[in-house]
Amino acid sequence: MRNPYQRKAATKTLTTLSNPQDIYKQFIEAMVAQAGLMALYQDGWALCATPTGQKAFAVWKNKSLAKLLIKDNWANYEVQEITLKDFVEKVIPFLRENNTSVSMDLTPEGQNILVAPEKLLLDLKNYLYQVYVQKPEIFKDVNIPLPRNIRIH
Repeated sequence: MRNPYQRKAATKTLTTLSNPQDIYKQFIEAMVAQAGLMALYQDGWALCATPTGQKAFAVWKNKSLAKLLIKDNWANYEVQEITLKDFVEKVIPFLRENNTSVSMDLTPEGQNILVAPEKLLLDLKNYLYQVYVQKPEIFKDVNIPLPRNIRIH
């Protein structure tokens, strides 16, 4: 007979998603669910660099992840929320003009997901279409742009 009070050994499975494509998809879903995302601001937005030296705009899906990076060069920065509508209508066009990538969920160790603003906009628009077909009522929130109003070009 088995001892009902015996504790099971902890499993060594990873609880985090290891596939970058899954992490990217989860980021887009969280962005839409929250109708926004987080970034660091102090007299301008916090920028980081890609391995090739290109500028990247650092964004996070939640405040606690962003707070982890408030140190060293970003010690005086504060976490600011950007609504999804402002991100789509103002930030992404600015990033496209300035040839700046988007750095998603940058960690203190320097891990992140880098994506071109054009790809992010297209994937976001596609996801918003899927959501619109299933739950059109969430678009009553003024901070979530209608997919048909998002211009790719």
